[in-house]
Amino acid sequence: MHIHIIAVGGIGTSALAQYYKAKGHIVRGSDASQSEITDFLKTQGINIYIGTDAQNVRGADLVIHSAAVKEGNAEYDAAKAERIPTKLYAEAMGEITENYTLIAISGSHGKSTTTSMVAKIMIDAGLDPTVVVGTKMHELNGNNFRMGQSEFFVLEADDYNRHFHNYRPTVSVVTNVDREHLDIYGDIEGVKEAFSKFLENTRSGGTIIANGQDKETVDVIKKTDLLKHRVILYNEADLARHELGVPGEHNQSNAEAAYWVGEVLGIKKDSIINSLRGFRGSWRRLEEIQPGVYTDYAHHPTEIKATLKALKDANPEKTLVCVFQPHQRDRLSKLFDEFADSFISADELYLIPLYSVRGRDDGEGKSSEQLAGMIDKPKAVYEKSFDKAFDIVKTKFDDSHIVVFMGAGDIDEQLRAKI
Repeated sequence: MHIHIIAVGGIGTSALAQYYKAKGHIVRGSDASQSEITDFLKTQGINIYIGTDAQNVRGADLVIHSAAVKEGNAEYDAAKAERIPTKLYAEAMGEITENYTLIAISGSHGKSTTTSMVAKIMIDAGLDPTVVVGTKMHELNGNNFRMGQSEFFVLEADDYNRHFHNYRPTVSVVTNVDREHLDIYGDIEGVKEAFSKFLENTRSGGTIIANGQDKETVDVIKKTDLLKHRVILYNEADLARHELGVPGEHNQSNAEAAYWVGEVLGIKKDSIINSLRGFRGSWRRLEEIQPGVYTDYAHHPTEIKATLKALKDANPEKTLVCVFQPHQRDRLSKLFDEFADSFISADELYLIPLYSVRGRDDGEGKSSEQLAGMIDKPKAVYEKSFDKAFDIVKTKFDDSHIVVFMGAGDIDEQLRAKI
């Protein structure tokens, strides 16, 4: 089959392209811009077009696209006009995973790290899973995909736009439930309804593993009909302690979720513990790119608080410097007060202009400059560009400082271009 993927440079669509290639299909894709991911896909024998052109879909038997691709995209419109079947990424992934024993990890925060931990545990135990995760893993040689030969499929189940409703897991994991993607769900009740549907889709006789310390998650469990499932609530009492190579209470919680997946799959306890002990984090998740300089994907107040606290707790004697790029105007506006209170563990804070998300930031709302004016601790400084902020903080790349560049936009790309 000839498969064309629009927006193939995305973290999910790129993994899907590799899966189809491994299965013997002829795969090509397009993206708006060149990136490390598109360059890597070329090395895997996948033909990549940079830019959008209706000619790109000609001859395709199937066109797959991300949720950001809609009418008005030349390739999408051409596929419709030529009656080429089209599917969303999540729809295609749902069809693929029907044929596997699916372990699906979701949650408002921590799902990439938890999925990475689960994948490592299963690989180390010899279960040979296929893996699709929303970050790059050291254990996958910097890739976000692994083609296994067993019945097991480990998937990071994205909660955005109800994507995770396309999956029917045998093991479903929920790390937490929070006020995230409010442009889709409206409020916390809408978020909880979406997670409830995700859990209901767990196959009969399957297992649900959920965070017993997170009140919104517990509320979802209570309000969902799960009589045909085994339910495990982890962290109900004191947070379990694991020996990890990554800091933070949030990573302890992620590790406990991963531990229980291993237990459910019958992996020996010693093997699980050893796998977690060897976990060294993943791409853009408290990733130390040079001594004392980190890059992190945190873009929600809950994530920012947890990440900064982890760094401060691990380095109490050092000055913690944060450079933050807000991601999506709708999120910044709806959670504005929470953002203002989320940097308390930092000693110095620099804000750069907001990263607008194409197709999701059409309206007006709050800005980085306004956020800087709202933050009392630490004193926030607004800089008009990444370059200006970098020039200031690069003087702090020394043994007395910890510097973290934070956000889900292009701040990581700009940082790596400088270092």
